[in-house]
Amino acid sequence: MLLFDENLQEIDVNEFKNDLKNLENVPDATEEEMEMDLSNYYTKVSAIDLAQYGLQATLTPHVNNFTTFSFLSIGGRILRKIKKFICSILNPNSGVGEIIDAIVDAITSILPGGIVLKPIIKKLVKFILSKGIGAFCNFAPAL
Repeated sequence: MLLFDENLQEIDVNEFKNDLKNLENVPDATEEEMEMDLSNYYTKVSAIDLAQYGLQATLTPHVNNFTTFSFLSIGGRILRKIKKFICSILNPNSGVGEIIDAIVDAITSILPGGIVLKPIIKKLVKFILSKGIGAFCNFAPAL
């Protein structure tokens, strides 16, 4: 898997995943904040991805009659796709490393260009770990 930062510089996947475990200074997020962050993430990486081909993205909450609600719903759809992706491969006993691997795989499968924005992904990791993978995925309680 190839991952790139926002300057399109290749990053070391293992080092990146290890850094995602350090959540000490990462703020907590509500689901709505996470959806907004994912909307912003999508907008930013789409623009970066298109720019490398000489194209310009115009998707922002202020153009093309986009409302904040529409913009937020993009992030909600992305969060639901991430949830569907990771919950299909994880289980209630999955460890932090497995959860991070699944999140990175989901992000790079759903969003364009293999471009990762570490602060938002760290916030997503903390959001999911704070809820607990069982609660996030709505896994049935063990009997």
